[in-house]
Amino acid sequence: MSLKGKCDQYDTLVKELFRILDIEEETSEGWVYRPARLVSSRSPLLEELNAVLVLLKSTMEDKA
Repeated sequence: MSLKGKCDQYDTLVKELFRILDIEEETSEGWVYRPARLVSSRSPLLEELNAVLVLLKSTMEDKA
């Protein structure tokens, strides 16, 4: 696969990842929640993951 093909696939996969993570649903009681979550039993690791996801999402949005 060419470098451009890999970059295009990367962009598509990152967009799909955030589409899945950003899905919101509402309960019959009116509570809004996100059914897809990333979890960790280590809080510092989860904070690092969140920081990476925030930067990745902002990079993706800057490119659009």
